[in-house]
Amino acid sequence: MKKAIYILLFVLFIFTSCNQRSEKTPEEKNALEINKENTDAEKGDHVTDTKMIPPFTEEEKKHYINEAKSIAKTAFNIFSSHLKRLFEEKKPQEALAYCKENALRITDSLAQVHGVEIKRTSYRLRNDKNKPNDQEEKIMEIFKERIHKNLKPTPYVHYDEYGNPHVYLPIIVQEKCLMCHGDPNTDIPDEINNKLAELYPGDKAIFFKKGDLRGIWSIKFPKKTQIAGESK
Repeated sequence: MKKAIYILLFVLFIFTSCNQRSEKTPEEKNALEINKENTDAEKGDHVTDTKMIPPFTEEEKKHYINEAKSIAKTAFNIFSSHLKRLFEEKKPQEALAYCKENALRITDSLAQVHGVEIKRTSYRLRNDKNKPNDQEEKIMEIFKERIHKNLKPTPYVHYDEYGNPHVYLPIIVQEKCLMCHGDPNTDIPDEINNKLAELYPGDKAIFFKKGDLRGIWSIKFPKKTQIAGESK
């Protein structure tokens, strides 16, 4: 009889100990909740608009779009001035080499000057370092759909979930772009075709037509500061 009682007490002790160990302290519970929030944030879309940030005013939208356009124009002017000179000097191969060696360096330098993040990307890449993220792919699909409907794609601006204003500007294929991005059989000279094959094996940035969406400028600004004395 005593042996049976001892066994019963032992089982009750083990059961009680397990229950005690399974219950978390308030500190442990709080840590678990924080870890869960962090995990959920990592799984979420990092560009989803957050409801905790007031929406843009029209003044703010205009400000960020104009700033982004100015930055993109500066970058384009730097690119085009050097490329134009090299093409006029009949050095197309050097022009392509210039693009490969300096495109990212120029955008990185401008990003530091303006205190922003700058990226050029496309749905048909020439340089894999410019690969788009999910949000950039979505924006390009919207722009392409507008062009397909004979509508002009307009800049898109929103907050990412960290409160950073983000602007996306369409890049439209011009006639002069076809020499490097058009049909290799009709638009791109042989010497450029050969150099592209050398510099960019697996190049997908070809077969564009005038008026197509070439890609986008993706420009992220710092979190809201002040514009004209008002919170932005």
